Amino acid sequence: MTPEFRKTMNLEFTLKTSLWLAVLTTLIVVSAYFYNFHGSLSDSPQDWASFGGYIGGVLGPFFAFLAFAGLLETLRQSRLQRELEGLLHTIYKFENELNYCKSLAVTCDSPWVWGNDIGAASDIKELPLRTLLESDSIDWEQHLEMLRDGLAFRKQADGVLFQDRDIWLKAKLAAEGLFDHLELYRSKGGEQTVYEYYYRAYEIPKSRLAQSDWPRD
Repeated sequence: MTPEFRKTMNLEFTLKTSLWLAVLTTLIVVSAYFYNFHGSLSDSPQDWASFGGYIGGVLGPFFAFLAFAGLLETLRQSRLQRELEGLLHTIYKFENELNYCKSLAVTCDSPWVWGNDIGAASDIKELPLRTLLESDSIDWEQHLEMLRDGLAFRKQADGVLFQDRDIWLKAKLAAEGLFDHLELYRSKGGEQTVYEYYYRAYEIPKSRLAQSDWPRD
């Protein structure tokens, strides 16, 4: 269910509830009038004027209140929609930052590749950070911890130099920012499928980055 659809449903529910409440209140007020002043329909304009004054005096403020409440609900829904759109925009920014960091090359000297003899990958000196954050085929724990304090510089494909620890820190902050805003998005009634997508896509990288920040014995 998208935020736009949820907003439409909420407004529709509010309008239907207000309509039924208005009809019910009108029936009660009119019934009370005829119960106390029963009789045939009057031909006197004065009687109809009195009836109109009664209806306007009793129902007028009530209908004005319903209109005001409907306006407040519309404004609340519009504000909530803007907040959700702003949160999504921020989430996208953190996602792009995290994906950029994952594409950067970092030091990974002679990783142990599962299922291979030790030293089988001795010719490997660097890998994209994505491999350490997503792959289960190498000993990512050791190498991510080394990146946290790594002072080595790696030249990227675009010619820019980045230090290992700066890449690690940028990725960690991006993952934390993404999930902080994602939780806020969900708490404000954001689309559940959006939350589930980001959680499945980035929970493992975030967890590995957080784990690599734990103090080592």
